[in-house]
Amino acid sequence: MAPSVDETAVDVDQRLDRLLLRLLDDLEALKEKRQSLNALVEKGWFCLSQSRYSMGNHSVSSLQYPPEMAPSACVRDSAEDGVTTFTVEHVQPGNPDKGKEETFQEVENIGAADQVLRHRGRKGIAEAPKPTTTEEAEKPQPPSTNDPLRWFGVLVPQSLRQAQSNFQQGILLASEVASLQSGIDETRKQYRALLAQKKRERVQSS
Repeated sequence: MAPSVDETAVDVDQRLDRLLLRLLDDLEALKEKRQSLNALVEKGWFCLSQSRYSMGNHSVSSLQYPPEMAPSACVRDSAEDGVTTFTVEHVQPGNPDKGKEETFQEVENIGAADQVLRHRGRKGIAEAPKPTTTEEAEKPQPPSTNDPLRWFGVLVPQSLRQAQSNFQQGILLASEVASLQSGIDETRKQYRALLAQKKRERVQSS
């Protein structure tokens, strides 16, 4: 037996109610997560300012950044049913993905052939950088740390560690906020489409 117009209208109303309740719950969760994210960022910057005060402005600045940096975390996205979910994955030092390794290598080699030759003590004589031999390339390299705290020394204050922890938690929370925002946008789209369908059915029935 085919459903009547009244039964169809009831089903549409129930779906609208469920979407509206989901939207309200997600908006409340988004508000709380944004407040937590703002608190983490503010606390992180405050701890960072404390570290600069105790260690000195020049001891905690961009001057301590190494010439080559690798990300310690990456953000991946996956889309399903119109909702994009973002996840944060930590990158293990020394084991990058093959595609990332090729990308990093390509970026590092840009401009290497156009470097100015450096003088080695003799006036008018320039020497090009010595090419890396196969033996040197195969020589095992010492394990490198991926902890940015090592850029600022071995014994760093607790405030700097706390700042790092706050920003790391902020990255995870930011991915949750972005995923939740994507879900809210999709729920709004479904709600508006269903509401427009209800209006069309009401016009046709009248």
